[in-house]
Amino acid sequence: MAGTEKVHILGCGAIGLTLAAYLVADGRSVVAVRTSKHDVSTDRITVTVHSGVDTVPNVPVETVSLSRLTKLDGIVVVTAKSYANNAIASALGNKVVTGPLVIMQNGVGVEHPFLDSPFAQIYRCILYATSQSASENEVTFRSIASSPIGTVKGLESNLEQCVRALTTRGFQFHPERNIQREIWKKAIMNSVFNSICSLLDVDNGVFVRDKEVAKLASEIVSECVILAEASGISLTESELLEQIMIISKGSEGQLISTLQDIRSGRETEIEYLNLEMARIASSMKPKINLGKTELLGNMILAKSRYAVPCNR
Repeated sequence: MAGTEKVHILGCGAIGLTLAAYLVADGRSVVAVRTSKHDVSTDRITVTVHSGVDTVPNVPVETVSLSRLTKLDGIVVVTAKSYANNAIASALGNKVVTGPLVIMQNGVGVEHPFLDSPFAQIYRCILYATSQSASENEVTFRSIASSPIGTVKGLESNLEQCVRALTTRGFQFHPERNIQREIWKKAIMNSVFNSICSLLDVDNGVFVRDKEVAKLASEIVSECVILAEASGISLTESELLEQIMIISKGSEGQLISTLQDIRSGRETEIEYLNLEMARIASSMKPKINLGKTELLGNMILAKSRYAVPCNR
């Protein structure tokens, strides 16, 4: 499969364009599909990716609107924001999709809209990378570690083929058999970064710079680990806090996606992070208290309602 199947990347944000640029630069067949703009005819844009390792300059990437496509052959990768999943799943349900679907998003339950659609192969990818737009079609990207991909529905035997088809030197993936543990692990960490960094209006490096902020992170982790254990997911506070510090140190200066969204006046994905875990906790018998986690999530919702796009 690697290098032969076309890759349709749904979402032309910072992650989608980064993935497209690395694949095209490696000689793969790629089209970046716009999900928020309709009836846009096929176009070719030039993408530049700046990373801590090197720069991938002026990569020609083919783009098209999802509404223009009737058939998607090959791999379909969803990198759009998770709040668009219902609309994307509905749109794909009216098209011919022949290959596997890879949902490249963090959060709990983001795959649910696609499980209700007739997709034979569904995989989840948990991102260990940060990216943000530097200017139009120009992104700053940092890979923290190889990102795991695991099976949600379909054949395990196709997983490694799918991983090979998406992996490049600059943006690496690996197969993960216990993807649910990875989903919860990263969702808890993102509940820390996406709420605290966004409310403080600071970059990801704040946890290695400020002991009081790191203490708040540990309180969120402590709540969420109890919920994970009750949900059948074994995680420890120490491994999560250690990983938070590694990510914080490795992405100093980078802004978490929720803060980027708030600054741009866009909807955030907090519903699939703090607030989804709070809903799960509330449904438990007996209920589990995620007081701080839920409070920070609701504060993000309030902040995003009053956000005014700014140029920084």
